[in-house]
Amino acid sequence: MLVNEINTDAAVRIFNSPYMRLCAGAKIIQSNIVGNLTIDLNSCVNRSTVDRYFGLGCFSYVANSHIGRYCTFGARVSVGAFTHPTDWLSIHEIQYRDTTDIYGCSILGNGANIAPVNKPTEIGCDVWIGDNACVRTGVTLGHGSIVGLGAVVVSDVPPYAIVGGNPARVLRYRFSEVVIKHLLSLNWWNLSHEELRGINFSDIDSAMSFVENKNNSKLKSSLGL
Repeated sequence: MLVNEINTDAAVRIFNSPYMRLCAGAKIIQSNIVGNLTIDLNSCVNRSTVDRYFGLGCFSYVANSHIGRYCTFGARVSVGAFTHPTDWLSIHEIQYRDTTDIYGCSILGNGANIAPVNKPTEIGCDVWIGDNACVRTGVTLGHGSIVGLGAVVVSDVPPYAIVGGNPARVLRYRFSEVVIKHLLSLNWWNLSHEELRGINFSDIDSAMSFVENKNNSKLKSSLGL
């Protein structure tokens, strides 16, 4: 569902169909929202596609991104912000859009906007971005990956990798290669909250068995078996 909402109230606002929880100053601009979303104080989601169970911390900005299920981004995070041209005469916006409303004058008129198009940022499911991290537009964060506190991500992050630093590099992986391969085949994030009831999240082997049994049951049910 295409959403344009700004919470100008001091109190939290709750929306339904789809469910959205917006704290004071939170904004959703020209974004496709599936639902089950919470945005904290003075944060913004702009021109993005967001799947279920997404949480965004305070004073964060997310733009031009495709975000999977069960993702959590921290406070003061920047993801997918516009990248200014570096091979034009200038880096300034006077080159590519009508700036009358911004500076009181403009080289271009009639609301023109010929800004270079940035590649979207692709974010998988079950991704956590820590406080003060920056993710460059156009990169891909694989399923299950973690971006550490204050990291600056300028290249793709593999599934289930934990990255940190500036520029960010892989510090380690959350699980062994065998477990990661199994998790990627299970796509557990496709299950709803109701379907996940009873799972032991803290035991990875038990959790994978639970999801595998649930997926097999759903497959048999769809086949009428």
